[in-house]
Amino acid sequence: MKDEEYLQLAYQEALKAAEIKETPVGCVIVYNDKIIGISHNTTQQETNPLLHAEILALEQAFKNLKSKNLKGAKIYISLEPCLMCLGAIINAHISEIYFSALDKKKGAFSFYNVSMQQLNVHYIESKKAGELLTSFFASLR
Repeated sequence: MKDEEYLQLAYQEALKAAEIKETPVGCVIVYNDKIIGISHNTTQQETNPLLHAEILALEQAFKNLKSKNLKGAKIYISLEPCLMCLGAIINAHISEIYFSALDKKKGAFSFYNVSMQQLNVHYIESKKAGELLTSFFASLR
């Protein structure tokens, strides 16, 4: 599969989150062209602010590879990661980060200005991902 197709799968996970009134973020982790982790946010459902899509997908990936070192893996996220998730991604030694919507309020790169130069980060914009988030937050007002 191509990077854009994995981002589309992350978007599909984000749609699942939106269906259950979660912030619509989805994540897919791939190693050697095989999905080893896939999830969406469950912070509201589980009343736990740590249960972001990235954290849940990372937990699956650790179990599937039986390792805490995911060097060589790629992570695909429908929204730019927050600082917590970026820290987890870095500690897991994920080789490449892809995301399709900016988070100008909590994003590690957009808001906190973490440098993308030392990390292998790719922003591939998806209007659908941005629109999903915009409509979700508009429905809360």
